[in-house]
Amino acid sequence: MSEYGEEILERLSENSSLKSANNPARKVIMNTLGEWLDNYDDNFENLFLNESVGEYIDCHGREYGVYRKLNESDEDYKKRIIYQILGHLTADYLINIYNVNLYVDIPNYNPNNNELTSDNHYISDENGFMALADEVTRSILNKKFVLGSGIRWL
Repeated sequence: MSEYGEEILERLSENSSLKSANNPARKVIMNTLGEWLDNYDDNFENLFLNESVGEYIDCHGREYGVYRKLNESDEDYKKRIIYQILGHLTADYLINIYNVNLYVDIPNYNPNNNELTSDNHYISDENGFMALADEVTRSILNKKFVLGSGIRWL
C-alpha cells in the first residue's frame, strides 16, 4: 500500500470512482506514482501550491510567470499566484493585490467609508466602481485589463 498514493486519492471528490478499492485505475496510481513518491520525494506537499513553502512556491510562480516580490511572504505570494491562475478581475483582486481603494459609484456615496456596497464582486461596466490608486498602479491595471467604463479613477 502506497502512503503517497493514498494521499493523492484522498484529495479527490468523495464521488470519485477512484475511491473504490476495486477500481483498476486506483491500483495503477497506487503502484506507479504512489510508489515512486514513497521512494523518491520527501516533500510531497510542495507539489501542491496551497501547501508548498519557500522555494517551492517560487517554482509554482515561475510556472505561471508570477515572480516573488522583494520580502514578500509565502502567503501573499501564493495569493498572487492564485489570482493569476484565476484570471478574473475581481474587487478582491484589486483590493488585496494592488491595494486599490474601491468604492461603488452611487449618488452621494462617501468614499471615506472605504466599503463596498455591492454584492457583485466582479468588475464590469454595470457595477460602476470608483477606484483610488497611484499612477503606476493605474498604468499597470490599464495595460493588464480592459477596464471599459467599469472603473472610474478618482
